[in-house]
Amino acid sequence: MNNDNQQRQIWLLCLVGINIVASILHYSDNIIFFNQYPEPSWFTPKITDSCWLVMTPLGLAGYYQYIKRSFNSAYLCLYIYIIMSQLTLGQYIITPMWELSIKMNTLILFETVATIPLLAFVAWSQLLLKEGKQAT
Repeated sequence: MNNDNQQRQIWLLCLVGINIVASILHYSDNIIFFNQYPEPSWFTPKITDSCWLVMTPLGLAGYYQYIKRSFNSAYLCLYIYIIMSQLTLGQYIITPMWELSIKMNTLILFETVATIPLLAFVAWSQLLLKEGKQAT
């Protein structure tokens, strides 16, 4: 493995790690203070848990596939992970931003903004570096 590949793997690990931390902060706050979040009646803490428990392994699997150089699998996992992280913006469909606390907005927006560099990295790797094409 050359130094460039190793550096990209470290960058991806950092980006996935930041996203996982952001989601832990947001989801744990949502679960602990569930009654303070305006949610539809059908949305329960178990659904919140389930979303996180489905989403997070996808991010980790994407990283694992990337270091194994299974780029197409990595991209699929990471794009799904990114989309699932962006679903947190759905909170604003239910409740306007100004009706949520500063803490809630900060956690929602932190999770959302954290995905932008991850998306940029994955797209750069796939579309500009064409890493998936090199492995075939």
